Amino acid sequence: MQKELLFHGPASEVITPFTADGRIDFALLEEEIEYLITNGITGVFVNGLASEALMFPTEQRVEAVRRAVKTADGRIPVLGNLIYNSVDMAVDCMKRYEECGCGAIIITPPLVYKYTEEGLYRYFAGIAGQTKLPVYLYNAPETGNKLSPELIGRLFSEVPNLWGYKDSTQDIIHQQTMLRLIGRDRHFELMAGSDAQILTTSLLGGVGVFSLLTCIFPKLIVGICGAIDGGDWETARAMQEKILRVRQAMKIGPFMAAYKFVGELVGAPLGRMKAPLSEVSESDKQKIVTILKEQEML
Repeated sequence: MQKELLFHGPASEVITPFTADGRIDFALLEEEIEYLITNGITGVFVNGLASEALMFPTEQRVEAVRRAVKTADGRIPVLGNLIYNSVDMAVDCMKRYEECGCGAIIITPPLVYKYTEEGLYRYFAGIAGQTKLPVYLYNAPETGNKLSPELIGRLFSEVPNLWGYKDSTQDIIHQQTMLRLIGRDRHFELMAGSDAQILTTSLLGGVGVFSLLTCIFPKLIVGICGAIDGGDWETARAMQEKILRVRQAMKIGPFMAAYKFVGELVGAPLGRMKAPLSEVSESDKQKIVTILKEQEML
């Protein structure tokens, strides 16, 4: 049975801002979310892998969700991410998210330890089965545990409150196989998990993207989603090509540091990296600026 979409169009992963001494800048986090809402973002994804959430404890992850819910104030949905290796730890965090008023949960695969297919099923089903909230699966191959189409199909067949799927595989064959196994009658919100695959995912029935570029260039992602919704495929294709080039600039330097550098340039500050993660070097800053100027983003 098809239900109303919870997440769609240009949703955003939230990048966690830190102060120079390594504390989360919660005031700046609230400003970031307000900036996203003002610029047309339809939902936020808190404590994702790109948020540096592995660098701070559960208490601070819960506070980040609480601040997001407070700032969103019902205007857009807030998705709280769980990044753990045990069901018990994930459920403990999830229950606290629920107390904050979080609208939905997303579960990242366990990290480093290689799980069997059955082990991954028990992990995801064991967490999702302990909440009444809508639950999304996050397929993040960089965790070391990529979800197969067969596993996703089984989970959506057997776990009733699974709602959607953030796909970061950038694998069209994976997406097609998964969609065939889930079937057309099951409510399933397919969201691109990378700005690189907004167009291709939409062609397979995707309903939006959990974007990172939204944090610094929201109108770029709002624009391509609008073109897709309007059936303007020529514009969407041209915008996707531009996004790929901009994304190339944002991958220069250490993990996520380019986003925080560019945020300052465009008036959307995202704070500092949390040590020992590094900031962008001066030489890398020049490379980033050159590409973004070529793309008329600066």
